[in-house]
Amino acid sequence: MKIIEILKTHSWKILAVIFFVGFLSKGCTNNKIAKINKNLELHNKSMVNSIDSLTSVVSNLEKNTLKSKEARDIMEKVMLDYLIYEDDLDKGKISLSQIKNKIENND
Repeated sequence: MKIIEILKTHSWKILAVIFFVGFLSKGCTNNKIAKINKNLELHNKSMVNSIDSLTSVVSNLEKNTLKSKEARDIMEKVMLDYLIYEDDLDKGKISLSQIKNKIENND
């Protein structure tokens, strides 16, 4: 019974303290949310920059990659050169060291 009487006489003080604590906790929560939002925005900007740089790298790679026809043409040219060198070597027109020097000079 004493507790009920104490609650009745001091109810406005108890309610004031509860509302005050609720107000403070709401303010603290808003500050935390604002801080988290700021961190997320910074992280989002860095991710966008990273994605943009990766996109530019990929587009540059696509420009610099060989198409299958280009690779086939290069392979055919190398094979033709090989056959010419082999034929010249078999006929004694050129030595292996001369072929090596020719290849090194072309690089």
